[in-house]
Amino acid sequence: MKEVHVIGVGMTPFGILEDSIIELAEKAALEAIDDSQTIEYGFDRLIVGTQNPDEFTGRGHLSTLLADRLGIVPAGAFRVETGPSSGSSAFESAVALVGSGLAELVLVIGVEKMSEVERGTASKILAKMMSFENETRYGATPAALAAMVARRYMHDYGLTRDELSLVPVKAHKNGSKNPLAHFQKEITVEEVSNARIVAEPLTLFDCCPTSDGAAAVVVASSTVVNDIGLADQSVKVVGIGHGTDYHAVQHRLSLTSFGATMAAADAAFKMANMGPRDVDICELHDAFSILEIVNMEDVGIAERGNAIELVKSGATGVDGAIPVNPTGGLKSRGHPTGATGVAQIRDAILQLREQAPSGTQVDSPKVALTHNIGGFGNNMVVTLLTRRS
Repeated sequence: MKEVHVIGVGMTPFGILEDSIIELAEKAALEAIDDSQTIEYGFDRLIVGTQNPDEFTGRGHLSTLLADRLGIVPAGAFRVETGPSSGSSAFESAVALVGSGLAELVLVIGVEKMSEVERGTASKILAKMMSFENETRYGATPAALAAMVARRYMHDYGLTRDELSLVPVKAHKNGSKNPLAHFQKEITVEEVSNARIVAEPLTLFDCCPTSDGAAAVVVASSTVVNDIGLADQSVKVVGIGHGTDYHAVQHRLSLTSFGATMAAADAAFKMANMGPRDVDICELHDAFSILEIVNMEDVGIAERGNAIELVKSGATGVDGAIPVNPTGGLKSRGHPTGATGVAQIRDAILQLREQAPSGTQVDSPKVALTHNIGGFGNNMVVTLLTRRS
């Protein structure tokens, strides 16, 4: 496989936004193109990661539409959908195209606009990623499944309600320093633990918001990097893994571990010839607070049942030994589903460039890991990125 680099990034604010889904995608894409200095170079492909634009906005065929609007015709264009991991899957497709030599320069856009429908309607749309036969027909929701995971984890490992609250408290602390985050206000353990119950034991502050937003990255070969002269700002993709698990939670081996994450992480680490101890910063998919705990253990940065001890010690803080979600994660940055995976990669790249927002920058990171969940824990993508040496 040829070397693959990311040479440009862009992102809109996340939140409840006035812009249309097309405008959001355009803004993120144009920022990434400008950052990469490729406006006149010529793209080979455009890949759009998005989960449910047809249902959320009534707009479809986004890849061709955006190729036209962005002025990159006749570049090949297609859409990728793997639920909330659509953005990371789109990025994976770009890595495969450039790594194989089939493309030299690829634009990846992750986008979702979820606010045009009522929250109840949005929940019904999102529930379609779950098993109808085993879950949604009986009233299950993503929050309900996350609550089952939390309750089982508490039973097995002694996690307390107030300990779990430390996760969203950290997320909001980091998000308060991120100018693009959906939530930019700090919260306390007491506020989290005593908030309205969404699905016991999870409260309102354990759950990420439904958001609008877009992120984009430009993926390039070494030839393009050298031609444009972007060696100083390029970031190398050294590992990428993708794994699935059985659709219904009840058919999996464990409630407190996601096999798809472990498979994806194992593949990414093998490709990069690295291990968890090599990672300096993580962007983990924390749609619900309990997931950050589980994900830390599944990717190997924490021992099973011991992730909360890292949180309590401050190790996962911006200044800690293994920072997790320093710009707020899904919980505070927001979660426009198709955009999230690309946003994680964009944030990780800014960290490696040492260009993250003030107060969120990790000290001299060299290796970043991103982890994106599709479905409820059944379609995972893990990516490893390094500063170009």
